[in-house]
Formats: sequence, structure tokens, C-alpha cells
Amino acid sequence: MRLLVARHGATEHNENGRITGQTDAPLSALGQRQAEALGERLAGARFDAIVASDLDRAMETAEAVARRVGLPVMIDPDLREIAMGAWEGRVFAELLRDEPEMVRRVELDPLGAWGAPEGETWARFSGRVQGALARWRDHFPDGNVLWVTHGGVVSVLLLRALGLTFDRRRQFRRDNASIFEFEYAPAAPIRVLRVNDTGHLERLAGHAEGERAQAL
Repeated sequence: MRLLVARHGATEHNENGRITGQTDAPLSALGQRQAEALGERLAGARFDAIVASDLDRAMETAEAVARRVGLPVMIDPDLREIAMGAWEGRVFAELLRDEPEMVRRVELDPLGAWGAPEGETWARFSGRVQGALARWRDHFPDGNVLWVTHGGVVSVLLLRALGLTFDRRRQFRRDNASIFEFEYAPAAPIRVLRVNDTGHLERLAGHAEGERAQAL
């Protein structure tokens, strides 16, 4: 299976550096423009399925692609972002100031056994994403599938493909409306074909960059 993965367009949470998690934040005006640019970029692509998280920001972004390729958007709740519990809505810099020990415990845990208070652990979240991947590979073993999802899901796929531990997840940029590409073949290593492709966003004024765009 060839899997393209697009992160959703920007939300006000992303633009303000707030942790979103499973809070159902809609696309901002910038995010809507990014989604349209993503749709234009993928208009000529052939997909067997377009699959989105059930959170609004992912579904809105997926619809911008679906309108151009003539496919419905299929919903998979297992593609939701990691639940960040009590940290949702908090600014990461303030969280680091107020709860430094807990933040370090979550961020530096290679096994993913820790998560935000009242949220998911990274290990449990990874299992959810890997379960979704196994299902879609069963459905389309030789197909081309697009997932429209979240930064945390992208991190899990990259860590799995590269054999890295959970504490390495922030080494990758995962900009809003960026594209990643993976190839899964039987009895073969996972191939990472594209990482954080944002060429379609260069013309957009005010494209969110830097650390704020990395907030989950």
C-alpha cells in the first residue's frame, strides 16, 4: 500500500501555540486556505480511498481534497490526535514553566509509558494508530490511500518506519497541511518517500512556521 498522509490545516490553537489534542477546533481562515492549496496540489492524484480523523479540522481539510478527486471522505476515529487531557488548551511554554517535571517525564520517555494527565499514553496512542494502519492495509494492500489526520499520528508513523523511540518524536517537522508518503509492501522494510512536503503552501501569506506549528 502507498499511503499519503496530510496533516490538517491550521487552527487558531495552532497559530497561538496551544495544545489541541482531541479538542474539536475548526480550521482558521489560514487553515482553510491551506486546505484549498492541499486540494489543488492533490487534484491530479489517484486514490482508492480518502480517510480522515473524525475531528472537524481533519474532515474539513479532507473535504477540500475530496471535492477535487471525486471520492467521498471515509471517517476513522482511530486517526484522532492523541488525547492530551488536562493539557488541552494550554500554551506549551506556560506548561513547561508550571509543570516542568511532568512535561519532561512525558517528553523524554522512550517507551511512551507516560502521557498528559487524564490523557493517553504515547504507547497506547501508537497502538491505536498501528491498528488503523493494519486495517487499511488489509482493505487496500496494493492501493493508494490518503489519510488526513494530525501531527501526532504522523509522528507515530515516522517513528515506526525509522525504528525510533518515542522521545525522538519532536525531531520531525509536521507543518499544517504538509504531506508525508510511505510505502508498505509485504516482507519489505517500510519506505519513507516524502517528509513534510509544503511546496503547495509557499504562495500563502502568513503560512505558519516554526515551533508554534508543531503543537499537537
